[in-house]
Amino acid sequence: MTDRNWGHCQHCRYFASPARIPVGSEEARCLQPELSRFELKVFGSCGCRAFELRAGLAKELEEPISHITA
Repeated sequence: MTDRNWGHCQHCRYFASPARIPVGSEEARCLQPELSRFELKVFGSCGCRAFELRAGLAKELEEPISHITA
């Protein structure tokens, strides 16, 4: 089952990185309104269901892979 609200922190608008396109190894605070009170520091490769795509990024970055080829 696909969860359309799940995504990687590096592509999320709440990932408090100064970079325009953060990388997975970067660490930054999560500013998601319901989670910000916990002062979470997460890596870009982490993810959750409170995800919202960062402005300027293509939605295909977080599209599920429908098949794998060998």
